Amino acid sequence: MATISISGTNKLAERIVLDAQDEARVVLEDAQKVVQEIQHESEKTLSARRAELKSQRENAVKTVIGGYQTRASLDAKKDALRKKRAVIDKAFTRAYDAVLSLDGETRKAICARMIKDYAEGGEMVSPAKADRAALAAIIAEQPEKKLTLANNDAAIDGGFILLGSGYEKDCSFRSLLDTVRDAEETAVYQLLFD
Repeated sequence: MATISISGTNKLAERIVLDAQDEARVVLEDAQKVVQEIQHESEKTLSARRAELKSQRENAVKTVIGGYQTRASLDAKKDALRKKRAVIDKAFTRAYDAVLSLDGETRKAICARMIKDYAEGGEMVSPAKADRAALAAIIAEQPEKKLTLANNDAAIDGGFILLGSGYEKDCSFRSLLDTVRDAEETAVYQLLFD
């Protein structure tokens, strides 16, 4: 039987330890490579996700800001339109006040023209209090129309109401101005704001 010397045993143990260390070093290096690959993939995935979230956040911010800008623009347009409407209303209110403040002869001429244009014959004329005398004179000047003057005044500022058999025609100055406004409001708007 061969004898193994202590120094040979030590060399064998040393050799086993060295081989184990080399093998452990290779396994460790392989593990470190795998860890680095995993970290690299994680960083790529994380970077891509961050970019995606950043893009989503930027789009959300743009959408919110765009919504506020759109609402602000619409509100500004509504406000401008409201102010323009107020100016047009004021212009027509002044025009109405000017019509009401016309002298008696001019008011009579307006009423005579409306009688000519709207009275078919045989109606009752319900006058505004301010135009009662003028309408009485107009009716007297046109006996062929067979118009009668109502005993009571109409609740209007100027002009008259024609009461026929089954119909009523509003010939008040307010109605006259409303008709003019319907026809001319766009032109007034363009004159004032274009």
